[in-house]
Amino acid sequence: MATELKTFTGSQFIGKPVLADIEFIPHLEKINDFAATNGLKIFVTSSARPWGVPVGGAIVPPGKMSNHLIGHAIDMNIQIGGTLYTSRQLGNFNSLPSSIQAFFTAIRNHPVLHWGADFNDPVHIDDRLNINDPNIWKDKFPIIQSELTGLTQPGIRAVNSPRLLFLTTPLMQGDDVKAVQEKLIARGFDLGTSRADGFFGQATANAVIKFQDQEDLDPVDGIVGDKTRKALGL
Repeated sequence: MATELKTFTGSQFIGKPVLADIEFIPHLEKINDFAATNGLKIFVTSSARPWGVPVGGAIVPPGKMSNHLIGHAIDMNIQIGGTLYTSRQLGNFNSLPSSIQAFFTAIRNHPVLHWGADFNDPVHIDDRLNINDPNIWKDKFPIIQSELTGLTQPGIRAVNSPRLLFLTTPLMQGDDVKAVQEKLIARGFDLGTSRADGFFGQATANAVIKFQDQEDLDPVDGIVGDKTRKALGL
């Protein structure tokens, strides 16, 4: 069993950064393929999440063995052109555009992937690991949760490296965030009225994206990892 928290980027993925267990990455790649085939974007609203953190706007109450807790699930909306399809529209399959219907049909026909509309959560996709192999779920849970703690808590390190910095709820905070903000400000990026306050908010995320794009970093995802830190001189 390979278990490691990774970031995922795909040509069709937009919205929040995706954090996932390494064994779920191939399924995310397949979701990306299905989205590309049907000309739509996956607007991610949630992926791996820490245990015990309240989930705002949840369609159904989070389960005690939710696959989000081990990085084997995403919540998302669907975007086609300038139109965003949320839970209200996605819950009515027959009224959806044919491209979205084809996308979800591909998910349903996949031997592992599962669309949450089958349990009244149409913005959810996972691999049903919690149902198909609960023992593996239980083995992965402490590993992924430990790595999530390392990514989101000041002063704690995951896998012997500095934590990733990105937009979360609640906001990440700490001296490492402030150091990034100070470097961005020194390079002329606007962080709004908050400036270098040590909280990784939307203005900081936007500035990171602009910096990554300016420096031709790959990926341009708003996540401060090793490459972005090095480019900032940290």
